[in-house]
Amino acid sequence: MKNVHPNNINKILSILNGVFTTFMLITLYFAITSPNLTLGDTVSKQTIGESTTWVTILFVLMIASVTIGTAVIPNFRAYFRWVFIKNGLVTGTGALLLSFLMQLIVILNTHPAIGFDPGAIHDALTNTTSADLISYYSYNTNNLPLLLLQHLISMITNTSSWLMFDLINLLLLAITTLINILTVMIIDRSSIKAALYLHAFWLSVFPMVLVPYSDVFVLPLVSATLFLYALTCKWPKYPMIIFTGVGIGMLVSCTYFIKPSAIIPLVAIIIIEVITFKTVNTMKKLLLLVAIFVALGVTYTGLHNVVTQQTYIRIQKNRTLPAIHFISMGVSGDGGYNAADALAMAKMKSQNDMRHYSWIKFKNRIGSKGFVGYLRFLVHKHNKNTADGTFGWLIEGHFMNVQPSGRGLQRTIQEFLYPTGIHLADFRYIAQVWWISFLGIIFLGWRQKGKYFSVLRLSIVGAFCYLLIFEGGRSRYLIQFLPSFLLLASLLFRPTVALIKEKSAWMYDEKIKE
Repeated sequence: MKNVHPNNINKILSILNGVFTTFMLITLYFAITSPNLTLGDTVSKQTIGESTTWVTILFVLMIASVTIGTAVIPNFRAYFRWVFIKNGLVTGTGALLLSFLMQLIVILNTHPAIGFDPGAIHDALTNTTSADLISYYSYNTNNLPLLLLQHLISMITNTSSWLMFDLINLLLLAITTLINILTVMIIDRSSIKAALYLHAFWLSVFPMVLVPYSDVFVLPLVSATLFLYALTCKWPKYPMIIFTGVGIGMLVSCTYFIKPSAIIPLVAIIIIEVITFKTVNTMKKLLLLVAIFVALGVTYTGLHNVVTQQTYIRIQKNRTLPAIHFISMGVSGDGGYNAADALAMAKMKSQNDMRHYSWIKFKNRIGSKGFVGYLRFLVHKHNKNTADGTFGWLIEGHFMNVQPSGRGLQRTIQEFLYPTGIHLADFRYIAQVWWISFLGIIFLGWRQKGKYFSVLRLSIVGAFCYLLIFEGGRSRYLIQFLPSFLLLASLLFRPTVALIKEKSAWMYDEKIKE
């Protein structure tokens, strides 16, 4: 392979950084203008009828008090620094453990039945003869591996209750968090405190722990992939390259079967490795890529045989929905699920008919928009894909059919998370503030460079582009890509704080400290 001149490499990475920064600026704008951040009655279709209460007012006053106190009161600033910075490892670990405890309490007091795809998987754990379920898995064979995995878990635990699978979700989130923190430790040990705090805040406002679906199940695999790549970046020795390459290949293959789109970080790794080819590292890079693809191929073959030869549920062969169906849906309405398209697919006699119908629909929809109209549509769709800090909580069709009930703590938790809950808008507001802060950290860390940062940024750009092309329309699809967001925010927190200090130095009499 012909080597790329270093100047050209820098130009390519600069273009990547520019594209990423543009995407993040647009995403941050949409997050700030989200109806979730409305005090009082909200006005969007997804939140209409909800209204914030005294909880949000108290939350805003608390943030304002801490911000003002830290900025203008030296003693308060010193105490804040002592608790959260000097003793950050202890405080951050405590905050992280508290967030897991909060999630455990939420699960024990809720664990509701969930609709849409998770409901279909849960139903099939106890019923494999339903004509509706057979039809569902015939068309959506991408969810068959997850069904087999959840069936295995239910056999081991001897239960298929929503409570048990919510607890499994919490365990997967714990594994993901631990792997992410280890990754931050490898890349930049000074960012561990930030990683602890950011993961604690994320978990505190992450309701999807109650949804045992591929979005959460795939997270440890994605985090582990990025962890192994971090090892390669930090210690690029031949034994490490072979070990990590094989590990990445196996993990990505498993990822593909749980959530195919979640392999985008691997695509980012390959692209960055290829465009940064240098003579001195050629053999190591080739060895890494070969190890990845060999392990991926072997693992894929084994898992493919398991899925195609499964006898747990009978499905109709060759009824899998083609990719063009999801691309066509991706340009209809808000770019999300289209019930009319799904019904049309059920009437098609073959996959060729499905492809033909979807292709015609796609061309008609694109043609009706025109070039400018399509660009406007993409901007609108990106808003729907990324703005919601609750990751589409309760937005999905048939999400859950429960109302707040019970007493005491149980009723209080349900009022924040259940449909018609009096504090649901408060939850949306608080989660939105976290999401805006999270995106702001990533956006303001643009000065930080490096190969690993380039992989994380390209992973996010790839995620955005994928959701613009395929079915999207709600931010739930971002969950599978959260490891890239979480790692990038953790590693960029200190540079972002330094940038803010630099730009606001005039406010302080004391010398800026690192």
